[in-house]
Amino acid sequence: FDYDLVIIGAGVGGHGAALHAVEEGLKTAIIEGDVVGGTCVNRGCVPSKALLAVSGRMRELHDEHHMKSLGLQVSSTGYDRQAVADHANNLASKIRSNLTNSMKAMGVDILTGFGKIV
Repeated sequence: FDYDLVIIGAGVGGHGAALHAVEEGLKTAIIEGDVVGGTCVNRGCVPSKALLAVSGRMRELHDEHHMKSLGLQVSSTGYDRQAVADHANNLASKIRSNLTNSMKAMGVDILTGFGKIV
C-alpha cells in the first residue's frame, strides 16, 4: 500500500480527517477495527439521542395540560420497547452507511484491522 496519509479509526473524527486529506489531494486510507462511525454513531451520541427523542415524545403525550392547549385529547399511551430499540439501531446504521459511502465516493480506502504507530 502506498498512501500519503493513513488514519487510525473511522469514527467521526477520522471521517472528517479523511475528507480534509482528500480535499488537499492526499491519497488516504482509514483503518477501522470494528465498524465505521466509532462510539458516537454506534453506541453513544446517535442511539442515545434517538432514545431521548422517543422519551421526549412520551413526556409530551403525558402532559395533559399541554395536549389540551393544542386541542388534543390523549386517552392512553404506550410503547414497544423493541421498536424503539430498532429505531435507534436503524438510525445508527443509516448514518454509518452514509459515512462509509461518503469516504468511498471521495476515494478513501477503508481497511479493516488495527493500526499502530511504530
